[in-house]
Amino acid sequence: MTQTPEDATRIGRRASLAAAVGTAIEYYDFAVYGYLAVVLAPLFFPSQDGLIGVLSTLAVVASGFLARPLGGLFFGRLGDRKGRRAVLMATVTVMGIATVLTGLLPTYATIGVFAPILLTLLRILQGFSAGGEIGGAASLSTESAPSKRRGLFGSATSVGISLGLAGAAAVVGTLTSLTSPEQMASWGWRIPFLIAGPLLVGAVLYRMRVEDSPLFQELVEHSEPTKAPISEVVREHKAATARVVGIAYATMTTGGLSSVYLLVHLSAVLGYSLSGALWLIVLIVLMPLGLIPWAGSLSDRFGRRRVLAAGLVGFLILGVPCFWVMQQGSLPLAILAALVLNIPFGIQQGVVYTQYSELFPTRVRYTGVSLGFNIGGVIGSGLVSVIATSLVAATGNSLSPSWYLVFAAVVGLLVVATMRETSRSDLSSAVPTPADQKA
Repeated sequence: MTQTPEDATRIGRRASLAAAVGTAIEYYDFAVYGYLAVVLAPLFFPSQDGLIGVLSTLAVVASGFLARPLGGLFFGRLGDRKGRRAVLMATVTVMGIATVLTGLLPTYATIGVFAPILLTLLRILQGFSAGGEIGGAASLSTESAPSKRRGLFGSATSVGISLGLAGAAAVVGTLTSLTSPEQMASWGWRIPFLIAGPLLVGAVLYRMRVEDSPLFQELVEHSEPTKAPISEVVREHKAATARVVGIAYATMTTGGLSSVYLLVHLSAVLGYSLSGALWLIVLIVLMPLGLIPWAGSLSDRFGRRRVLAAGLVGFLILGVPCFWVMQQGSLPLAILAALVLNIPFGIQQGVVYTQYSELFPTRVRYTGVSLGFNIGGVIGSGLVSVIATSLVAATGNSLSPSWYLVFAAVVGLLVVATMRETSRSDLSSAVPTPADQKA
């Protein structure tokens, strides 16, 4: 398809905005539960006390992540056969409905054991939907971008994630500030979930205005979409999928420990007020917003591998010192440490989703990214809060989550060392080299 530079830029911007808007709402919906874990624990798991109750609530978080690979396979296959746009409207719709229904759930006091069962089922439905979001958003924004600006335009997916996480924390923080603990436990916790309704309508209406990516349209025009994208990914792109799994595990573990998990760590482990911890989350999630597009642009100039490695090295250096500063009993110092720890988070987020997309050709990109990203997510973000809280409970050392952060950063660097540079690759024919096939 012939395009002028102006057309390419316009299409790229529109697709990137659609990816960012939808992903922001998906991650708002998915994050609200994590931010309310401390509040929900006694409502749905009243027989458990202290960290054990929080762990039970976080286990439901993990169940949502366990459903992600299945959602990634289901929606990824549809996306590679039917197009990115229609599937992305479906994922945000399912997520929004599941989130609103969560806000309408009766608690344990009303229906007993069915309350945590229904909560878990809805969380699994959220995870199933979220499993199809990132692969589609990353594919749409990267495929629609001008070839020399894929890193910049592809970073829109990460911007959407940060806005969604920050929006969820801001809503929960505002409610926590305006209500008493009793009011929050009685009805306040429902409001963040119910807000997903109007957000869902806005996201669907905007995504309806966006055309499918030029590369996918070109694929459909000149050939038939693959009939078995899952089989093709497993058969021909094993190395690329394994690399996405490794990078996703490393970046989602380091990112989760430096953002969402900090709410549990600061409020339940270190004893800071829940309201103060929530507003800290807003700050540390919004702070990387300026770094994300900058890092994406840098990756267009210097390459994806260098920028991604720089973010991981930052976690390696800063992880233990920042967690040590947080436990000194001063909320201002904890805020400063959290902000510093999120500098490498912003750097790696600016490049990672473009990197995923460039490892696969157009015909199987949605499936390949979804499969690798969601498997990495299960063992990364899906378990990060459970593992970190368990480490504290088992060792009695509030510094122990930082050891896990350092381990994840090392894993990521080892994976990056095996990769070739992809920033100048042809997206439509991003086939594995012989070296990749042997990896």
